[in-house]
Amino acid sequence: MRSIASFYLLKLSLERKEDSVEDGVDKDDKPKYKTVTSDRIINNTSPIWTKAPLELKDEDYLAFYKELYPFTEDPLFWIHLNVDYPFSLTGVLYFPKIKNDFEMQRNKIQLYSRQVFITDEVKDVVPDFLMLLHGVLDSPDIPLNVSRSYLQSDASVKKISAHITKKVADKLVDMFIKDRPEFEKKWDDISVFVKYGIISDEKFSEKAKEFALLKNTEGKYFTFKEYEEKVKVNQTDKDKNVVYLYTTDAGKQHSFVEIAKSRAYDVLVLDGVLDSHFINHLEQKLEKLS
Repeated sequence: MRSIASFYLLKLSLERKEDSVEDGVDKDDKPKYKTVTSDRIINNTSPIWTKAPLELKDEDYLAFYKELYPFTEDPLFWIHLNVDYPFSLTGVLYFPKIKNDFEMQRNKIQLYSRQVFITDEVKDVVPDFLMLLHGVLDSPDIPLNVSRSYLQSDASVKKISAHITKKVADKLVDMFIKDRPEFEKKWDDISVFVKYGIISDEKFSEKAKEFALLKNTEGKYFTFKEYEEKVKVNQTDKDKNVVYLYTTDAGKQHSFVEIAKSRAYDVLVLDGVLDSHFINHLEQKLEKLS
């Protein structure tokens, strides 16, 4: 109950607590203490998403994450949403470290309207490829008595969904430009978000060309454009298609990788759960690729 009750606008007192407080001094001038019983207020009437980002430190965001998900690892990074027009939306979305069981990590975003909890099933508000994110969204444009059919048809909800996608893409572009080495360190953890987005969302896919990475067997990272420039001299066939070689298991396919390297070919590592779909998508989208 805590993660839901924590952010109601009205204070909720669900239990009592005892605290020891100073109560003057004794005859030896040492402090005396007394026990005071009071309500234990388990909600926060000024949750983090209602504050301006400039008011907050990293510690504040991490503390809020631990309040929502007390038994999880720290998130990789987060996005603070704060929009007044043409719709109203506040919230904080966190990028967690993804485990193998995707379904266990879905439905981790809580939806509020004016700090009143609505639901944690937000797939019609948040694009499907971002359903693995964690956090809170709050919008008075979404009524309390909300139905799935309403969410699917409401214009404001569609705008909110598009805005979330744009903010995520903008955040990733910004991270890539400002500190590429640090972005590369996070890539293995965030690549599933990005690849799923590239496959399923055309607008996100266009933006992702700026920061999506490919990793080779040497552990080096390249944007799509960088990698094409790297291999096109040695890996272009008679029809002028650039040939991308890849392994789905570098250990089991070690001999294949070594033969390719001996011929001055480069080999990508594409061993993720979405990579078979990702490869098909790239073959369709990138011109002269085979």
